[in-house]
Amino acid sequence: MTDRRPSGPRPATGVRSPTGDAHTDRATSPVVGVVVLVGITALLASVSLAVVGLNHARPAAAPQVHLSAELSATDGWPSGQRLRVVHEAGETLVVSDLAVVVELERSGERARLRGFPTRRLTDEHRRGADLFDRTYAGVDGELDAAHGDGRWESGEAASLRIAQHEFDVRSGDDATVRIVHWPSGATVATVEVAAS
Repeated sequence: MTDRRPSGPRPATGVRSPTGDAHTDRATSPVVGVVVLVGITALLASVSLAVVGLNHARPAAAPQVHLSAELSATDGWPSGQRLRVVHEAGETLVVSDLAVVVELERSGERARLRGFPTRRLTDEHRRGADLFDRTYAGVDGELDAAHGDGRWESGEAASLRIAQHEFDVRSGDDATVRIVHWPSGATVATVEVAAS
């Protein structure tokens, strides 16, 4: 038997390359499809990671509270010149999450305290003016590590003593007290108080 090949023109099976080799476009579609699917998968993965990441990046919500304050203009250690802040109503505050910012109007001095609860105030607790008593009488109530439980609940008080050698509080002196929820950066309460 002889091998017979049809004579005449051959059917076109592809395009001839400049070298004369025949190639087809048949494998191009599956390759392009795989590349597109991989690209879509990578895009969806990055979008889902971004959404999950943004959800965790949200700051904690600040607690809602109502506070009142009083400032004593009386002389004498340890009870004189005491700034007392009372938690009147609202959510329980975690003391370690708080910063206390005090501004005295007459002098224009301002200080921020953090790192509660503590037994006594040090430079590590303070930013700004050095206004507060650094003895064990300088901090009391819920901000005091010896007397508080780390939670400041409705009906409880906290106090700070302004050092007499730093600022002599007079009757009628105005002060502004801000309690800041440190994790969210939000001001929980702002209280203006006049010394009496």
